Amino acid sequence: MIKNYIKIAFANLWKNKVYSSISILSLTIGLAVSILLLFYVLHEWSFDRYHTKADSIHRLCQEQHPYQAPGTAALLTEKLPAIKSFARILPRDNILIQKSELRFKENLVAWVDPDLFNIFSFQFVRGDAATALTQPWSMVITEETALKYFGDADPIGKTLKVSSEYDYTITGVIQDIPENSHFTFDIFMTLNDGNAMFDDGWEENWGWWNFLVYFDTQQGFNKADVEAEISKLMKDYYQEADALPIFTLQNLKDIHLFSSHFLGDIQPQNSVTYVIIFLAIALLILLIASFNYVNLLTANATKRLTEIGVRKSFGASRKQLATQFIMESILVFLISFGLALLLVKLSLPLFNNLADKQLTFSILTNGTVILGMTIMMFTLGILAGWYPAFVLSSYQPQRVMKSNNSGGRSGFQIKRVLIGTQFTIVIILIVSAIVMFRQISFLQNKDLGFEKDGVLTAIFDFGDETKYNTLKQALLKNNDVISVAVASRIPSGSLNNDGTVLPEGQTDPITIPYVHVTFDYFKTLGIEAAQGRLFSEETKTDQMEAIVLNQAAVEKLGITENPLGQSLECVWPNASRRVIGVIDDFHFESLYNNIKPAVFVIHYPWAYHLIVKVKPTHDVSAIKSSLSGVCHQIYPNEIIEFSFLDEILEQRYMRDNKTFQLMGFFAILAILLASMGLFGIVSFMMASRTKEIGIRKVNGATVFQVLKLLNLGFLKWVLVSFVIGIPIAYYGLNIWLTHFAFKTALSWWIFLLAGGLSFIIVLLTVSGQTFKAARQNPIDALRYE
Repeated sequence: MIKNYIKIAFANLWKNKVYSSISILSLTIGLAVSILLLFYVLHEWSFDRYHTKADSIHRLCQEQHPYQAPGTAALLTEKLPAIKSFARILPRDNILIQKSELRFKENLVAWVDPDLFNIFSFQFVRGDAATALTQPWSMVITEETALKYFGDADPIGKTLKVSSEYDYTITGVIQDIPENSHFTFDIFMTLNDGNAMFDDGWEENWGWWNFLVYFDTQQGFNKADVEAEISKLMKDYYQEADALPIFTLQNLKDIHLFSSHFLGDIQPQNSVTYVIIFLAIALLILLIASFNYVNLLTANATKRLTEIGVRKSFGASRKQLATQFIMESILVFLISFGLALLLVKLSLPLFNNLADKQLTFSILTNGTVILGMTIMMFTLGILAGWYPAFVLSSYQPQRVMKSNNSGGRSGFQIKRVLIGTQFTIVIILIVSAIVMFRQISFLQNKDLGFEKDGVLTAIFDFGDETKYNTLKQALLKNNDVISVAVASRIPSGSLNNDGTVLPEGQTDPITIPYVHVTFDYFKTLGIEAAQGRLFSEETKTDQMEAIVLNQAAVEKLGITENPLGQSLECVWPNASRRVIGVIDDFHFESLYNNIKPAVFVIHYPWAYHLIVKVKPTHDVSAIKSSLSGVCHQIYPNEIIEFSFLDEILEQRYMRDNKTFQLMGFFAILAILLASMGLFGIVSFMMASRTKEIGIRKVNGATVFQVLKLLNLGFLKWVLVSFVIGIPIAYYGLNIWLTHFAFKTALSWWIFLLAGGLSFIIVLLTVSGQTFKAARQNPIDALRYE
C-alpha cells in the first residue's frame, strides 16, 4: 500500500511540474535558511559548556562591567565557605613578546592565577595543569603560539622575553582555545610574580578594576545568599566609597549570551536577544515556506476532485485518501530536506562570512540534532498535508462527480488567510530590517563630541617622560602632524580606572573614573573647554595642581556653584588640585552606555596610549609608515603599529553590523519566498477563472476593470497584514531599542514604507498574470473550458 502511495505521489508531482517545482524550491530555501540559523543558535548556545566544572564556575560582576580590584577574589574566598577557589585574569594587548630575533606584538595575553587551569578544563598537550603556573616567571602557551615561536621543537623549559625586559619560562602547552569560549588567549603568565611585574602592594589597589574574577563554588550553593554576603562584605571594605557597586555572580554558561550590556568585556559577547530573534526568523521563514506548500497543495488538490470521487466510488475510505495526501506531503518535505542540506553545504561559507562564524557541517553529526530534524520533517509534512487530507477527502463522491472539477471560491479563502499571514511576517521583517540599519547608521554617524578623523593611536613602552618629549618633538617636525599626546585612556576604551575625589567642603570621598593625560590631549581630540581653560604647557603648575572635569563629573561630585577654582583632594596621584576647566560630556565609551563622569589629570607614568592628530590625507599607508619611522628612530627595539581611531570605533559595532546585515538578508529571502507562493496561487486562480474572465469581457468589461477585480482581492489582504503587522513590529522594536542608551527614532514613515513595499510586491506579482489573463481573447477563454 505504501509503495502505491509513493508511486501516486511521484506521478502527481511529475504531472504538475510547475507547481511542484515552486513548492519544492520554496520549501528547500525555507528549510535551508532554518537549518543555517539553527547552526547559528546551537553554536551560540554551546559557549563554555565544554568545561567540566561549567555548572560551578561563576564570574563576579558589577552593574556595568565584570572587572574587579585585584584583592577582591582572595578576600571573598577567605570569608565565604561557598567559594572553593578563585582565579583572576588580567587581560592585556599590545605586549611585545620576543625570542631572539623573532618579535611579535601579541594581543591575546593574560596574567592569571595558577588555579585557572584547575578550574577551567583546557587540555594540556605538554606540562601539568596543577603546577604549570605555580612558579614565578612561568608561562603557558597555546599550540599555535608554540608553533609560531618554536616550530616543531619542544618549547617546555625555553624562555620568551616579555616587554623587552622579563624572561618567562614555558611550563605548559595547551590546545588552542575553542572558538566557542567567552575568552581566548594565546599566552598565560603567572600572577605569582605580581610584585615584580607591578608595584609592591598591587593587590591592595582597590581602584584598579582591571581583573576578571572567577570562583569555583561549592555544589548546591545559594547564589542569592552569596551575592548578598558579597555586597555586605564589600560594603565594609569600601567604607570610604560614596556608593557601593551592586555585585552579582554570573554562571560560566550564561556569560556569552547575557553579558552584552557590559562595557569592555574580556571579548565581545553576543546577546540572547539576537539568538531569540534569529530563532524567530527561522520559524517565520519556515512558516512562509510551509504556507506556500499548503496553498499550492490545496489548490492542486481541488483539481483532483474527480480522482477523489472515483476512488471513493470504488471503495476507498476517507482514512486511505487522507493517508495518501499526507504521504505525498511527507515525500515533498523529505525531497526538499535533502535539497536543503545540499544548499546548506554550498552556502555555509557565505553564511559564515555574513555571520562572522566558523560553523561546520559536522554539527549535523550530533544525534540530538538528527533526531530533532527528523521529527520536525515528519511533523511539518503531516501538518502541511492535514488540510487537503481531511477536508478534501470528506467530499461526497456524488457531489464531486456532478461538479465541474472546481473547488469553488471558498477554497481560496484559507489560501488568502495564509497569504495574509505570510505578508504580516514580511512586513514585520521589513520594518525590523529598516530600523536595525537605521540604528547601526545612527551609531556610526552620531557626533561623539570629539574629532575621530585623522587621529592615529599606538601602544608601546615610551620609557621616561624625557624620552617621550623627544618623540613628541620629533613627530611634530613632520608637516602632516598637527598635535601629539599620550593618555591612559582614549575614546573607544572604557573608563574603569576608578579612584576617589573629595570635593571642597564635603566629608565623604566620591569614587569616579580617572583619565591620566599629558598636555595637548584635548587639542589632539579636538575638544574645547565649556568653562575655564584646558591644560597648558605655558602653565607648568597644571601638571601637579590642575584638574579638568566633564559636566557629568560636576554633577556627580555635587558641585552646585561655579566649579572653576574649586579644590579637590585626589588620590591618583595623591594631590590637592583645583578645577581649571569643564568640558562638555562626550561619548568616551560605546553608545550602548550613558555618558560617565570622569576627571582628567596630568600624570605621565599612567599614560601609554600615543595619539597623533594628522592632516587629512588619502595616503593612509604613507602617513602610518612615516610616523612609525620617526618612532623607530627613538625606540628601535619596539614594534609600533598605528591604527586610526575612527576604524577602532567602527569595530565596536562590527558585530551589530554583521547581525543587521543578516537581518536584511533574511528579510529579502522572506519576501522572495512569499512572492513565490503568491505567484503560484495566482496562477491557479487565473486558471480556474479563465471562463469567468472571458464572459465578463464578452459583456463589456475593460482590461482595467478585470485587473481591478482580480487584484483587489489580494491587496485587501495586504492591508489587513499591515494593520496586524505594524503594532507587533512597533512593540518588538521598541523593546529592542531599550538596549541602547542612544538610539534612532521609530519614525512613522518606516512603517508606511514597509506597507508600501509589500503593496508594490503584491501588485507586481499579481498584475503580471492578471494582465495576461485580462488581455486574453474572450473567445479563446470560453473555448478553454
